[in-house]
Amino acid sequence: MSADDLIAKLNESFQNEPYPGDSNIVDNNKPDYDLESLQIRDTFKVHTWQTLSDELMQYEQGGYIFLSKKGLKYYLPAYLRLAVRDYIGADSIPDGLVFSLTLPTEVDAVLSAAAATRYQLTTDISATSQNEYYQDLLRDTNNRVHRFIDRYGQFNQAQSQAILHFLEYMRDEHGEDFFNNEPAVAIERYWFQFA
Repeated sequence: MSADDLIAKLNESFQNEPYPGDSNIVDNNKPDYDLESLQIRDTFKVHTWQTLSDELMQYEQGGYIFLSKKGLKYYLPAYLRLAVRDYIGADSIPDGLVFSLTLPTEVDAVLSAAAATRYQLTTDISATSQNEYYQDLLRDTNNRVHRFIDRYGQFNQAQSQAILHFLEYMRDEHGEDFFNNEPAVAIERYWFQFA
């Protein structure tokens, strides 16, 4: 997929995502509790995800980490678009995005068990049932995995597919910059299911 096609896919997949509201951009809205979260909230709340400037995202390179679930669902496409449109200028954003989109390593044992179980399943089980089974297995792991599923399981099929295409693009176009093949690992651990 070309950069232009991927950007169009991101725009289309997230175009109708509702704004989370000023008080739902970040989780920590308490004064003096988390000043970085408050700064991100105050900076982002005057922008739609479509109007966040490159300079602002470069200044808040890790801003997506502080976003609430609703804030992440709304503002993530801005970061994804920047990483595709200006990979070099995005600095550490592409690397950070790939890392945050990777299911934690604790899930490797669960995935091995799921593959063995899936191999024994009959083919008459629907893809939806297999997906539900897979999601249930993942929910039974530790807190880091729970947090990942909680944050990234909220994306609809089209949005998840756009994220998969982003990771494929990073793998195919910039794979040499990822020494441990991190985009492919992110795909193999979670995002493959949205192909």
